[in-house]
Amino acid sequence: MDSVKVINLVPKFLDFYRLANKEDIDEDKRWALWKELYDFAAVPPGEEGQAMAKKLVEGAWDKYEQELTVIEKWAPDEEKVKTYLSKVKTLLGYDQPVSLVVIYFVGGFENNPFVAPFDDERLALCLPVENGDSDIHLVHELTHIVHAHTAQLTGGWERTIASTILQEGLATQASKYLIPGNPDELYIEHQKGWLQSCNENKAEIFAGIAPYLNESSSEIVTKFTIGNGTINHEREAYYVGWEIVRSLLESGVTFKEIAGIKEDDIPGYVNALIANRPDNSPMETI
Repeated sequence: MDSVKVINLVPKFLDFYRLANKEDIDEDKRWALWKELYDFAAVPPGEEGQAMAKKLVEGAWDKYEQELTVIEKWAPDEEKVKTYLSKVKTLLGYDQPVSLVVIYFVGGFENNPFVAPFDDERLALCLPVENGDSDIHLVHELTHIVHAHTAQLTGGWERTIASTILQEGLATQASKYLIPGNPDELYIEHQKGWLQSCNENKAEIFAGIAPYLNESSSEIVTKFTIGNGTINHEREAYYVGWEIVRSLLESGVTFKEIAGIKEDDIPGYVNALIANRPDNSPMETI
């Protein structure tokens, strides 16, 4: 039987927010209070991540007041998590029990849910709530959880760019399959106009990411996910994954078959797909 443990960090955020609003404190004092009372953000580990977290807090500070009622009234829905977990497992062909932790938190309105290791046996699905619930985000992140089992993924931040591409491509396309009927932008876009811009620069994005497929440093993973890639687009790994998995599915490869590619085999698999695309152009078919 699947096991879902819920950790709700929203009360901790509200404690921080209310205390920080009690007196007129400057940015540095607010940051120190955030670190002391809350200290949770969708950022990579290390000093770079801390700098990003501080920027997120300050950028979102004025907006928190506008959305405070939404945050205060929000409540976790464990049954919905279990329902979608079952659907994702069926789609990816995994029939063993899954144990996971769901961490609900208040982010910086950047719509950036993520999965991270929680302990030696479980991954944590971390979902921001300040923009309301998103079934698309939930299915996306649950796909990462189940994919970690089917492909024996480590779940760590540092993983090859090839693995990042396949993981994000599978998650975006799985959410489109299980929650159909929305524009493509809702499944992958973080900023209006991003997908159209990527489509217009497809050849350059594929060519730029190809030399990095076997690299796995935190710096390179950041570059192709939340940073700017080789042609100054954020999330270029997401776009390449979206396109690759779309092409695989259209050619008859199943979600189960894609999810079954083991992590050690993913770099060779993705390298071959990109290298063998017709006329060295962005993939239309596999």
